[in-house]
Amino acid sequence: MKITSIEISVFELPMYPATTQIVPNSSLDDNRWKPAFLEGGDVPVQVMRVFTDEGIDGVCTVGDWRYTEMGWRELAQLREIAIGEDPLDRERLHSKLKAAGRFFESGWFGGFDNCLWDIAGKAAGLPVAKLLGGARERTQAYYNTSGSTADELLNDCEVGLKAGFTVLKDHLAFSFEENIRVFELFRSELGSQVGLMHDAALANYNYEEALAVGRTLEQTNFIWFEEPIDDRDHENNVKLCDLLEIPIAGAETLMHEPEIGELWLKTGAVDILRVNARHGTTPIVSSANFARNLNANVEPNSYGPLFGLVHSHINCGIENIAWFENAPPANGAEMGEQIGLLNPIRPVNGWVTYPDAPGWGAEWDWKQFEKQRVAVL
Repeated sequence: MKITSIEISVFELPMYPATTQIVPNSSLDDNRWKPAFLEGGDVPVQVMRVFTDEGIDGVCTVGDWRYTEMGWRELAQLREIAIGEDPLDRERLHSKLKAAGRFFESGWFGGFDNCLWDIAGKAAGLPVAKLLGGARERTQAYYNTSGSTADELLNDCEVGLKAGFTVLKDHLAFSFEENIRVFELFRSELGSQVGLMHDAALANYNYEEALAVGRTLEQTNFIWFEEPIDDRDHENNVKLCDLLEIPIAGAETLMHEPEIGELWLKTGAVDILRVNARHGTTPIVSSANFARNLNANVEPNSYGPLFGLVHSHINCGIENIAWFENAPPANGAEMGEQIGLLNPIRPVNGWVTYPDAPGWGAEWDWKQFEKQRVAVL
């Protein structure tokens, strides 16, 4: 089997704007900042299709809901290397593309790698989850809460619980003192049977604040503490992991550099390694194998490529993954349907299953797909 052509379809979908505001940390005056996401706006989303001489094609979004574009130079380089190659020889293609893209953004060919896994599954007549090991038939999802006040957050917690989720994750961005108060409020109001996680990516704690927050999370029985401080502050991340009992999930901003993430895990700077298939499935398999040797988990970040389909297979295929992140974006399934995907992932009673069909199992209305796209590259 040989690759004959590579095509990218471009869509404009309503999501977060392409830019964010950067505002001062509310409780500090030491030049620490945090993002403030704006509402609304259309952004370009790319879907790649890899064709072969045997009539088997691979389809995947270039990214997930973020980092969704491949530039003309990267696409030209991809075509130069990949056309004429065997799509089933993923390791060979991965090594060639990595060498060619030395000065490209790391993980730039992740969407292409995912297309190769789609082709492999279709060629074998198996779902990708089975190719990855078939660890389970379904995976538990957690619900990301939102709200600008404690009351709004609690109300959204109830929305998640009514939808069948039993695990909730917050992204509190108040001061660390206020966040601690809200953690205690969550546990008091929601009871001991609800699983809770804290993602501090928007809080921008310093080391001392993160340590105090971590102690509170331990006392209130949270499942994990995500991104407590800057991923690149290796020394203080090691100290936090050493001093806190609660598992630290992190290296999210290093997901495009799996070797660095693995180094953070090996040296005790994280307990749980965050990954995302927008950088490819092959690196996740490598990182999961690495983590397994350390008795650690990798955990996919966000809804993932192809409107949840890719992460549904990865979560169910790989043994040392525990959770499916349901969002963002909250309207991911609707976005997929808008461009003709008939079976985007929607958790049912807090659980996700993968399509039991070859490859990623995507079902397309190609007429809708062609109607909605605004360009072909």
